[in-house]
Amino acid sequence: MKLCLLVLLLSFAGVLPAQQGTPRHAAPPKEPAVELKGKIERVQAARGQGMPRLEVKQGSRTVVVLLGSMRYLIEQDFNPKVGEDVEVKGYRAGDEVIAATVRLPARGKTIRLRDEEGRPVWMRGRR
Repeated sequence: MKLCLLVLLLSFAGVLPAQQGTPRHAAPPKEPAVELKGKIERVQAARGQGMPRLEVKQGSRTVVVLLGSMRYLIEQDFNPKVGEDVEVKGYRAGDEVIAATVRLPARGKTIRLRDEEGRPVWMRGRR
């Protein structure tokens, strides 16, 4: 019983690794930074659908861009729309890009999601 309680507490504290692999909001993999420009093809930011993301059409390919905390996006008044031009700087994680900054040029809106080390800016003070 004590062991179960300890495992539960450590998992909530973030000491134990997640069961489904590395969290997608963690520091980026040791891959070079990427820059992506294109049009937003789809916005997935509804409750229960996991981390908010964009599908960005760049030429003939579509790239999934992982954003960050829904709460943080709302606090920053960041509400991208399908069809908008977008510029993303981030890190490749498999076929996806973990966004560090996202810019909507037509609105002059830029949101910073991760610092230079890839740590989520919405988690400041929690670690």
